[in-house]
Amino acid sequence: MNKKILSQVNKLIQEDGLYDTFLDDVKIFKTSKYTPANPFIYDNWIVLVLQNKKTVKLDNTIFEYNTNNYFVSSSTIPFECETSASKDNPFISLIISMNAKTMHQIISYILDEEYKENQMSVFTDNVTTEIEDIIFRLVSILNSKEESKILGDSILRELFYRVAKGKNAYFLHKLFKKASNEAKISNVLQTIHTSYNNDLNIPSLAQKENMSVASFHTHFKNITSHTPLQYIKKIRLNKAKDFIAKENYQVNETAYKVGYESVPQFSRDFKKYFGYPPKEAKLSFDEYKIIK
Repeated sequence: MNKKILSQVNKLIQEDGLYDTFLDDVKIFKTSKYTPANPFIYDNWIVLVLQNKKTVKLDNTIFEYNTNNYFVSSSTIPFECETSASKDNPFISLIISMNAKTMHQIISYILDEEYKENQMSVFTDNVTTEIEDIIFRLVSILNSKEESKILGDSILRELFYRVAKGKNAYFLHKLFKKASNEAKISNVLQTIHTSYNNDLNIPSLAQKENMSVASFHTHFKNITSHTPLQYIKKIRLNKAKDFIAKENYQVNETAYKVGYESVPQFSRDFKKYFGYPPKEAKLSFDEYKIIK
């Protein structure tokens, strides 16, 4: 990523944190602290690194993305993330939410091409000169509400097109074909993400998408690298962390709010997953504070 882009972004951010912009789907993240591998959820994001690098682990697969490549998470997925950063060389990235309607329209226009097949819902791809130019134009308008509102959607649409044309974008093309197994599992992930506190019955989730339980399990594991029960547990625990860290919920009420019936079991699962007890969640969330 060229220095002109970083220069523009440095005009918009100062201290560490997660910054909103005049575009709802675009955020800027900066941290000057190295962060060892720890659990974190990615949503439907395109992440472009402007400085330093990040490593994410999904089961036994490791992805590194930096200034030369970008990372795409086309579903809500729990990872383990390690961030390389220091005071002299902070980690800076753009986090861009994919607009499903726009991406569906774009992919419907793209002629069938040869793509590298991948079953997982995440991938990395190279930052091309076209994408670098789009990112420069995007960050150049972010300091102006007027320019962001008038020009932002068209610039993001161009970015989505270039990402959809990337050599590893096979999963995106399958995802936005509504009858595909990828689209069905994506629907289930959204259901889990919004109904995590309910009693989620696996056969019922499969039946809702007209899938057999065996097929459902196979495609779910291929796409997310988790079994359905593992995925549900991690979503619940990440939600719990947010409730405690962001909204000052007590541990007991948080456990019940995310669907646990036993507070001790919740505390055991939380500590095993995050490496610290629920009551300490506030401390680990400081670097993700949102700056308006």
